[in-house]
Amino acid sequence: MATVSGQVASFAALKAAIETTLTARGWTLASGILSKGVAFVQLTATATELRLQAGTGQAGAALTGACPQSVKLLSFANAPIQWPAVYVLHAFDAPDEIYCVLRYNVDRHQHLNWGVSSMPQIGGTGLWCSGSFRGDVLGTSATCRVFIAANSGTDLGALPYDGLGLGFFFASAAGSYHSSFIHCGLEGAAGWRTANGGAPGELLGVSHKAGLLHALPSTFNQATVLLPIDVLLARQAQGQTIVATFAHARYCRLDHLDLSQPLLYGPERWWAYPLHAVHPVQRNGAGWPIGAQHSGTFGVALRDVP
Repeated sequence: MATVSGQVASFAALKAAIETTLTARGWTLASGILSKGVAFVQLTATATELRLQAGTGQAGAALTGACPQSVKLLSFANAPIQWPAVYVLHAFDAPDEIYCVLRYNVDRHQHLNWGVSSMPQIGGTGLWCSGSFRGDVLGTSATCRVFIAANSGTDLGALPYDGLGLGFFFASAAGSYHSSFIHCGLEGAAGWRTANGGAPGELLGVSHKAGLLHALPSTFNQATVLLPIDVLLARQAQGQTIVATFAHARYCRLDHLDLSQPLLYGPERWWAYPLHAVHPVQRNGAGWPIGAQHSGTFGVALRDVP
């Protein structure tokens, strides 16, 4: 387990930094594919993006059982990345979870993450991946921004008919470009679950945490609470099953937090990050079709391992 940070001047340099860090910590890099246990991921860098494709195996330089969707970091036209940028890599094992945060243009953040679920009896490999963008989002679109559904105590999540999916399974029931996926075998044959909604076999996003996230921070002492990130799958007869719970990441609200300082909970240290960028006034973000270049005060906290 480790938290590693540095400065990079391109997506190619970030790709190299990730691969170097992980191969020193038990991952294998062969023919451009990182692997460990049941996790197989391929990073591809261009001048404008860093793409992650996940699969269930490897045949030479090709993934097998590849997810039909990829996720990525993207330098998009509305707010192109001004290099150099700072990255922070939170890498964990048992269970394997990798979180890459890219901070750029002073206060902007993008995320690229993957890991293996420790939840038993879900079928499939349990490999999951998420990123700020789905792989087929075009960075040239004028509507490439953040859209968040936050209309009530039961509705919450990214609403990406375009733009940022935000990752971390922070998804509403609507939207076309969600950017968090998992391989499991419930409600059908083992395969990649990529759709969000309420039908059996679809992912349910973050709305089950809406009441808690809307209630934060505490009106009593302005403190925030770190909420577990649970990945829910819709089942028959309106059932729901948790198919993953992240061991080293939590949802949170960023109101009143100093993001330059760690959060201390007893012996544990956590770093809080915006899902994209903080706006302390428009704290619930902006919905479709207006959107914004920020994510309100919605954020994530990642465990720190010096």
